[in-house]
Amino acid sequence: MIETARLFARYNAHVNTEMNKVLSTLAAEDWTKDRGGHFSSFQSMAGHIYTADVHWMVRFTGLRPFQAVKGDPFDFPPSWDKPPFGAVAEYAGLRRTLDQAIEAFTQELTEADMKAPLAYRNSRGDAFTKNFGGLVFHMFNHQTHHRGMVALYLDQMGVKNDFSNLNAIVES
Repeated sequence: MIETARLFARYNAHVNTEMNKVLSTLAAEDWTKDRGGHFSSFQSMAGHIYTADVHWMVRFTGLRPFQAVKGDPFDFPPSWDKPPFGAVAEYAGLRRTLDQAIEAFTQELTEADMKAPLAYRNSRGDAFTKNFGGLVFHMFNHQTHHRGMVALYLDQMGVKNDFSNLNAIVES
């Protein structure tokens, strides 16, 4: 289970980097243009993914302290109200730092962690207790789901965007 979490951490870092290369080619107005979805712009979608990841990482410290989940942005997680960045370049830098922390976090995981229950509250304050390992995989799946929406927006614009290939990082 731990090796799968580490693979997903590497995959997400790789795919986020590749996606951000594509996003960085867009005109500034395309970054914020309403595209009709629940997270209506690239900026709001990226903000949601980033904010959710930070909040999940902070929740994970409810199991035990993790060295990778210290300092900025974890000490003061971003608000759900608006993206914690303006331009694509600012997002790409914050995302890269967060992805490095996520990869470091997976290096700290133990099999006991992955099997343990985690009690936490969601953003509405509802209480849950669920399998820690399952929640780690949920965080990665959540990213994948929303990057699919980014790909759809890019498809609608006619922008080539084949950035989500897990096969690109699978070793032989």
